[in-house]
Amino acid sequence: MDKDLLKTRAAPETEKRQFEDEALESLWELFEKEGPSAENVSLEELKNSSLGNISALEGMHRDGLIEISPGGRVKFTEAGRLRARDITRRHRLAERLFADILALNEYEEDACRFEHAISPEVEEAICTFLGHPPTCPHNRPIPRGKCCKLYTKKVTPLVASLADSQVGEDYKVVFLRTPMIDRLASIGLVAGSMIRLVQKRPSYVIKVDETTIAVEEEVAKGVFVKKHES
Repeated sequence: MDKDLLKTRAAPETEKRQFEDEALESLWELFEKEGPSAENVSLEELKNSSLGNISALEGMHRDGLIEISPGGRVKFTEAGRLRARDITRRHRLAERLFADILALNEYEEDACRFEHAISPEVEEAICTFLGHPPTCPHNRPIPRGKCCKLYTKKVTPLVASLADSQVGEDYKVVFLRTPMIDRLASIGLVAGSMIRLVQKRPSYVIKVDETTIAVEEEVAKGVFVKKHES
């Protein structure tokens, strides 16, 4: 068969899958904003969102990705929920990769393209490389993967907690996962700040600019850093 004909036939299927991925991701974000108890939304609500293409949603219903009740309520099927979770996870990991490692300011379009291109193996490698980040740069939760539960060490994480870091080294804070964020922020320890780990025992001593603070191990475990390359 002619290769150009194969490409022509494959393109609509690829475009359809990408549309479905984007729609599932948008629906995931919509439920996320509504809170943990949100399970469905009405078609009427979706008309004013990026998911306003009702005929396309009906196609996703026929494909078994969403359910549309007789009353016009939309919710995920189990297959749709899993696919929405995976595409959201890949997008947010891509954002972390581009923002934290490549230090890009504009990356949303690339993250959208990237999420469709990587395999589950690459996804896990990136997650491990980044130290299994809990949130994206916009502070939205990154759905957990199998690698996060196992915390695989196949790839040495570039980002690690301060508790796993070396005394005497300089680090850049990538993100914080601790209830003490406000207290740490008041002395300048925020994402993007440069710090030095002075000691680990009996408490963790951190130098931030000209300020030195001591924190407990549980706090240090919630400060995620990458080594500063001079």
